[in-house]
Amino acid sequence: MRGILVVVILLIVVFFAVPMVSEGTTNTCQALEKHDVSNAATNIAGSSTGVVHNVINSVGQAGATGDVASTTASTDHPDSPTPVTCTYYYWKDLI
Repeated sequence: MRGILVVVILLIVVFFAVPMVSEGTTNTCQALEKHDVSNAATNIAGSSTGVVHNVINSVGQAGATGDVASTTASTDHPDSPTPVTCTYYYWKDLI
Protein backbone atom coordinates (compact mmCIF):
# COMPACT_ATOMS: atom_id res chain seq x y z
CA MET A 1 0.00 0.00 0.00
CA ARG A 2 2.81 2.39 0.88
CA GLY A 3 4.56 1.68 -2.42
CA ILE A 4 1.42 2.55 -4.39
CA LEU A 5 1.11 5.82 -2.49
CA VAL A 6 4.72 6.73 -3.30
CA VAL A 7 4.15 5.99 -6.98
CA VAL A 8 0.99 8.12 -7.07
CA ILE A 9 2.78 11.03 -5.38
CA LEU A 10 5.70 10.76 -7.82
CA LEU A 11 3.33 10.75 -10.80
CA ILE A 12 1.60 13.89 -9.49
CA VAL A 13 4.94 15.65 -8.97
CA VAL A 14 6.12 14.70 -12.47
CA PHE A 15 2.76 15.79 -13.96
CA PHE A 16 3.26 19.34 -12.64
CA ALA A 17 7.07 19.60 -12.62
CA VAL A 18 7.90 18.58 -16.20
CA PRO A 19 6.09 21.50 -17.90
CA MET A 20 7.62 24.06 -15.55
CA VAL A 21 11.14 22.63 -15.75
CA SER A 22 11.11 22.14 -19.51
CA GLU A 23 9.87 25.70 -20.15
CA GLY A 24 11.91 27.32 -17.36
CA THR A 25 8.99 28.74 -15.39
CA THR A 26 7.46 28.47 -11.96
CA ASN A 27 3.90 28.61 -13.25
CA THR A 28 2.13 25.91 -15.28
CA CYS A 29 0.04 28.42 -17.23
CA GLN A 30 3.15 30.34 -18.23
CA ALA A 31 4.75 27.04 -19.29
CA LEU A 32 1.71 26.36 -21.48
CA GLU A 33 1.94 29.80 -23.09
CA LYS A 34 5.67 29.45 -23.73
CA HIS A 35 5.09 26.05 -25.31
CA ASP A 36 2.32 27.47 -27.50
CA VAL A 37 4.55 30.38 -28.58
CA SER A 38 7.32 27.96 -29.53
CA ASN A 39 4.90 25.87 -31.58
CA ALA A 40 3.46 28.95 -33.29
CA ALA A 41 6.93 30.25 -34.16
CA THR A 42 7.82 26.88 -35.67
CA ASN A 43 4.58 26.78 -37.68
CA ILE A 44 5.04 30.32 -38.99
CA ALA A 45 8.74 29.97 -39.84
CA GLY A 46 8.40 26.46 -41.20
CA SER A 47 11.22 25.12 -39.03
CA SER A 48 12.55 25.41 -35.50
CA THR A 49 15.69 27.25 -36.60
CA GLY A 50 16.52 30.40 -38.47
CA VAL A 51 16.20 34.13 -38.00
CA VAL A 52 12.42 34.30 -38.51
CA HIS A 53 11.78 31.58 -35.95
CA ASN A 54 14.19 33.12 -33.45
CA VAL A 55 12.64 36.60 -33.70
CA ILE A 56 9.05 35.36 -33.42
CA ASN A 57 9.96 33.01 -30.58
CA SER A 58 11.93 35.65 -28.65
CA VAL A 59 9.18 38.25 -28.87
CA GLY A 60 6.51 35.72 -27.97
CA GLN A 61 8.48 34.25 -25.08
CA ALA A 62 9.00 37.71 -23.62
CA GLY A 63 5.25 38.32 -23.62
CA ALA A 64 4.25 34.89 -22.30
CA THR A 65 3.23 35.69 -18.73
CA GLY A 66 0.64 32.96 -18.30
CA ASP A 67 -2.26 35.40 -17.98
CA VAL A 68 -3.94 34.42 -21.25
CA ALA A 69 -3.67 30.68 -20.55
CA SER A 70 -4.87 31.20 -17.00
CA THR A 71 -7.90 33.21 -18.10
CA THR A 72 -8.75 30.73 -20.85
CA ALA A 73 -8.41 27.78 -18.48
CA SER A 74 -10.60 29.33 -15.80
CA THR A 75 -13.23 30.34 -18.37
CA ASP A 76 -13.33 26.97 -20.14
CA HIS A 77 -13.21 24.89 -16.96
CA PRO A 78 -14.53 26.98 -14.05
CA ASP A 79 -14.83 23.98 -11.71
CA SER A 80 -11.23 22.84 -12.15
CA PRO A 81 -8.21 24.51 -10.55
CA THR A 82 -6.41 26.63 -13.15
CA PRO A 83 -2.94 25.04 -12.67
CA VAL A 84 -4.43 21.59 -13.22
CA THR A 85 -6.18 22.71 -16.41
CA CYS A 86 -3.05 24.42 -17.78
CA THR A 87 -0.95 21.35 -17.02
CA TYR A 88 -3.52 19.08 -18.66
CA TYR A 89 -3.48 21.16 -21.85
CA TYR A 90 0.32 21.21 -21.86
CA TRP A 91 0.44 17.40 -21.74
CA LYS A 92 -2.42 17.12 -24.23
CA ASP A 93 -0.44 19.20 -26.70
CA LEU A 94 2.66 17.03 -26.23
CA ILE A 95 0.85 13.72 -26.68
